[in-house]
Amino acid sequence: MLEQEPPREDAQAAWLTPTERWLLHALRLPGAETEQAPWARLAALADGLSAAFPADLPLCLLSPAHLRLGRDSLTLDDPAALDLAAKEAQQLFAAVEPLFVEAGWSLRLATPMRWYAGHPSLADVVTAGVARAQGRSVAAWMPGGPAARPWRQLLTAVQMTWQHHAVNEAREHRGLPDVNTLWMHGCGALPPDWRSPMRLDGDAAETADPALAAALRGLALLPRNGSLDVLRLFDARSLLLTQDPVVALAQLDDALSTAIGNALQQHGAARLTLAGELRWRTMQIRRPQAWAFWRRTPLPTVFSGL
Repeated sequence: MLEQEPPREDAQAAWLTPTERWLLHALRLPGAETEQAPWARLAALADGLSAAFPADLPLCLLSPAHLRLGRDSLTLDDPAALDLAAKEAQQLFAAVEPLFVEAGWSLRLATPMRWYAGHPSLADVVTAGVARAQGRSVAAWMPGGPAARPWRQLLTAVQMTWQHHAVNEAREHRGLPDVNTLWMHGCGALPPDWRSPMRLDGDAAETADPALAAALRGLALLPRNGSLDVLRLFDARSLLLTQDPVVALAQLDDALSTAIGNALQQHGAARLTLAGELRWRTMQIRRPQAWAFWRRTPLPTVFSGL
């Protein structure tokens, strides 16, 4: 065991997931204490939109989404399930862009599911990513406090504009969920002199969160200082939930063994970080066969408390 995050009493209520907190730690980025991650700034680099916003303007990601009304709560559905077409996104964007401009916000569309907005008030706004809030009541995950008041006012206007929009009426006619909100996340600041200690291994951000994947791709576009650690990210939860668990575990085992084997062959060592629902922990691997830790270590010891 190399290091692990201390237990947190508020682990279930933290705005950032353990994966996000570990990434801030590993990338030597600020934001863990304030729970603000600069995913918007990094993703904007990958999407070629960084220059569209002043460097000192706080930035956020916006994901078109559907809030499902329950008996006594609102639940955030998986935005990817919207299957939002580019033409639909453009029309919805065009309908609300004047609202943003009038309120003093900057708004850009990168992909149907990834929009960017900039406003001074975002400097103090704390948000939860889609992975944190998805499938749960959003009451505890909506940006709150005085800093988020400009956003809440603007979002109300957006929701009213979209309520009877032609795109949503057509979607409802086809039996599809309407787009009734924008989910804000990734508002942290990126220090101007920051240099990443890691580089992504090709397109190896195997995560179901497209915003986080875009942020990791942005690492490749920043200046580098010497050799960097190579980062591979595996979304085990998504893999296990989307296909047969036995097949998924075999794929995960093969992918991990290949990645760790390559690291051991090239560098003589590897670090394996496990991030669960509560916290993360990192193990150091040095021997060629040591990656198969479950052959010698009781699994409860490895996964306990995650």
